[in-house]
Amino acid sequence: MTNVIDASTGLTVELRTAIEGAAADAGVALVGFADLGSLKGLPVGDPSTLGFRSAISLAVEMPEDAVRSAEGSPSIRLREAYKQNNKCLKQASASIAALLQEAGFQARTVDPAQRVVPEELLGPISHKAVALRAGLGWIGRNGLLITERFGPRVRLGTVLTDMPVAGPGKIPVNQCGDCTACIDRCPTRSLKRSSFPEHPSSRDEIMDWAKCGRYEAALIGDGSKPEKACGRCIVNCLHSFPGR
Repeated sequence: MTNVIDASTGLTVELRTAIEGAAADAGVALVGFADLGSLKGLPVGDPSTLGFRSAISLAVEMPEDAVRSAEGSPSIRLREAYKQNNKCLKQASASIAALLQEAGFQARTVDPAQRVVPEELLGPISHKAVALRAGLGWIGRNGLLITERFGPRVRLGTVLTDMPVAGPGKIPVNQCGDCTACIDRCPTRSLKRSSFPEHPSSRDEIMDWAKCGRYEAALIGDGSKPEKACGRCIVNCLHSFPGR
């Protein structure tokens, strides 16, 4: 690959183009690059994930109609959208990891749906924390990454690597303001009335994760009935549907 460097990421232009192309081919809408140095104290399900210096953050849009289907009650359609988006993220992650390895770097994909501590919705590493540092959006009062383009209607994936990258010059500013729509409409009252000015100092500041996790497990069930997803914190976010 050529040695021309893209100043915004620290990657060669050719490698960045190849990564973004592989993501787009799989249906990924947003791609960001993060330096993970600031995540050393982050609660993670797998501490080995913090051994990587960088990450590529991927975001897939969740269809508006699937999200709207959860407005009144838990939705089978939204759960199926989650599964389709996870497949897209896995495909993109595998392609990007192959590109990085071909270029001589280590790479590890992180399953977008894996829970190391299921009862607390804790994965190997926080996709949201990585996406925040990659500049894809901010963490809202609903505990979700909120992007400028899609609001919280995204599923996130992560590729870890030892490739050095420059993160974004500036992390997006929190735009929740005084809005508490997600908190007011949470069916389990899992969301806390936190008032962090920019970004939360810890995940527990936002939500009772165990309570939310128990509800999610009940909606997925034991396979005897169709799986459902709640999605109330997504569909009620004012950023989900611009112009609403």
